[in-house]
Amino acid sequence: MKCLLLTLMLVFLGAESQSSEVSFKVEVSTDTILLGNYFEVKFTVENAQPNFSPPEFTDFDIVGGPNQSSSFSMINGQVRRSASFTYYLKPREEGVFYIDAAAIEVDGKYLETPPVEIFVLPNPDGIIENPHQLRQIEPERDRREREKEPTKPRRTIRL
Repeated sequence: MKCLLLTLMLVFLGAESQSSEVSFKVEVSTDTILLGNYFEVKFTVENAQPNFSPPEFTDFDIVGGPNQSSSFSMINGQVRRSASFTYYLKPREEGVFYIDAAAIEVDGKYLETPPVEIFVLPNPDGIIENPHQLRQIEPERDRREREKEPTKPRRTIRL
C-alpha cells in the first residue's frame, strides 16, 4: 500500500514538472461598441497559480464581474490548468479608450497583457446589442511575427 501511494505521488510530481509554458492573455467581445451597450473582457492565465491584478477600468462602469473560473486536466502525464477572470464593461461616453494592461506574478516574474483599444460610437437610435464572441488580443511581438508569414486575403466589414 505504501509503495502504491509513493508511486502515485511520484507520478503527480513528475507530471507537475512537465507542465507547459505559462501564458497570460486578454480577450474582448468587441473593440467597437455603440454607447449604452456593454462588452466582455476576459483575462486568462494558463499553467500557473495566478496572483491576478486587474487593470483600472477608469473609463468604464463594471456591470458584471469579476467572474472567476478555473480548470485542471492531466492527460498522459501532461498537466494543464487555467484560470479566467471575466468582466462586463459599459463605456461612460463616446470616444477612444484603453483598457490598461493586467498583471500577474509567477515565480517572481511579472507578466502583462497588452492594452486594449476600445472605440465607443454614438448611438442616437438607442440600439442595444449583446456581447459578441470573444477575440484574443495579441502582444505586439506576436503580431509582428504573424505579419511576416504569408497571409490570406481578409474580408472587410463596414459599418
